[in-house]
Amino acid sequence: MGKAIAPSMRKQSQPSLASSRQQQLQQAMRSGNIPDEMGLLPQTFIMPRMKNRPSWFSNFSDRKKMEWTRLRTRITELGSMYEHFAAGNLTPMENQICEGMLGSLRSRIAQRNPNTGLKWTLHKYLSRPKLASYRAAIFPEQKGEKNTERNGIIQAVVRIHSLQSLQHIKRMSTRDANQKLVVREVPVDSQGREMELLKEGAIPANAKDAVEYVVIQKMIRKGKEGRWMIWGTTEETTMSKIKQDQNKPQQDLLGKSAA
Repeated sequence: MGKAIAPSMRKQSQPSLASSRQQQLQQAMRSGNIPDEMGLLPQTFIMPRMKNRPSWFSNFSDRKKMEWTRLRTRITELGSMYEHFAAGNLTPMENQICEGMLGSLRSRIAQRNPNTGLKWTLHKYLSRPKLASYRAAIFPEQKGEKNTERNGIIQAVVRIHSLQSLQHIKRMSTRDANQKLVVREVPVDSQGREMELLKEGAIPANAKDAVEYVVIQKMIRKGKEGRWMIWGTTEETTMSKIKQDQNKPQQDLLGKSAA
């Protein structure tokens, strides 16, 4: 009989440079010795310059993926709209809200009683933001219009599932320890009665599990893209809405469109 062939010794796989770096970083963070040079954070997205982006007209699929990647990184910024609205100050958000919605929010703020306000708090996201709809429509071509100078609209609907609360507050003038006049915000109920101030990070009893569909859009004018702006909110499509639309004549008012 021939000699049994000894199994070859396998080389132990070496951890990749990225894996080793990640382990070192985790160890440093646990010990509190966080290095200044941490490298680029994961999932950092740098939008390519306009000339390097896929075209909406000739490569819609790739451009859609790129825009959604950028949009997804900014979803958490939407909460600041509610915070400013609750505080009664829309100035920091004016250039990010479409005119129709901006006018509606201003009107609602104007109807509030003097020295009262609202405090909106996002406690946590209950699931990751999800793209519910993404559509682009190019308006009908005008006579003499170049393909690179077309007009259109891109619109996205984002599903946001979060735990949030809204607290009524009353602004009261008082004096601090140095007898300086200051304005203090006191939580009150719907009847204006003062309530106990919750501890930092505590979730109030009126916090609700909310599912919202936020509509964001950008315009294309003469081939140039505008910025993403908040159009408003919408609701889930119901069967009655589907049947209602089926009874209407099918018209493509915007020309070419894509789901």
